[in-house]
Amino acid sequence: MQISTSYRFDRAIENVTRAQQALAKSQTQLGTGKQLVLPSDEPVQAQLIERLGSALARQESFAKDLQTVQHRFEVEETAVRASMTTLTSFKDQVIQGGNESYANLDRKALGVALRNLRDQLVDLGNARDRAGQYVFGGSRVGAAPFVERDGAIVYEGDQTGVFVTTGDQRLQQYNRSGADVFARVVRQTADGARGVEFFDVLDDAIVAVESGDRAGLERSLREVDELYAHATLTLADIGGSQSNVEVQLSVTDDMALRLKAMRSEAEDVDYAQTVSEMSKQMLALEAAMSSLARISELNLFSYLGR
Repeated sequence: MQISTSYRFDRAIENVTRAQQALAKSQTQLGTGKQLVLPSDEPVQAQLIERLGSALARQESFAKDLQTVQHRFEVEETAVRASMTTLTSFKDQVIQGGNESYANLDRKALGVALRNLRDQLVDLGNARDRAGQYVFGGSRVGAAPFVERDGAIVYEGDQTGVFVTTGDQRLQQYNRSGADVFARVVRQTADGARGVEFFDVLDDAIVAVESGDRAGLERSLREVDELYAHATLTLADIGGSQSNVEVQLSVTDDMALRLKAMRSEAEDVDYAQTVSEMSKQMLALEAAMSSLARISELNLFSYLGR
């Protein structure tokens, strides 16, 4: 079977074109650092890379939310620890108020000191995170949860839990109600038991110190101990929440690292392999162009002259 010169010429052109395209693709891969020049080149691989990218973005979003929660718990921990220290100082002042040798002026001075400590506790109850949100206001994060109304400190937040997504099918509550942290005590009276709010306990203690009310002082010391004990439990609960967040953050970071490695394997170019492949492609292109040059020289006259 005879093969025409034009057919051989067309085949040579195709070989040169393919070699040029392969070389251009390798050069682009080296330039971009990516295996895929066009998604249409490898649709399955492109879809895999896209899925891995979406999964990685989710893990990074989870990590960001976990870090926000972690900071929130740190603010809570700092506020509760400081509250415990302040309550200890408050109790010490109340104990001094039991000194029978104190004159009225001494008791008034103790009352001033106790009010200052109470005000410090109000400030701690109105602690804010780095975003300026009140951490103990429940879902009402834009206004101070503890405010003074008619001489008494009242709670104006709510007890609504706020949750963030910190993993696939995993939610984390990241707020605590001020009414739960600065909790009431149960006071036994002649009329039965009744709940007394945190700051009302402190105000009653101040009145007992200033008036020298022995029964009131004894009751106040017991109730301040209850406030301190509840703060200790709250601190332990915050510590447990922090541990959970740290574990989840570690899991999320590990998953993100694995996804990055998988995406890199599917997406990033192997430079050593690509350089080696490009060297072969350059040789193939030179061979194809040499072959094309020889075919181009062929004509009927050179054939007859042989």
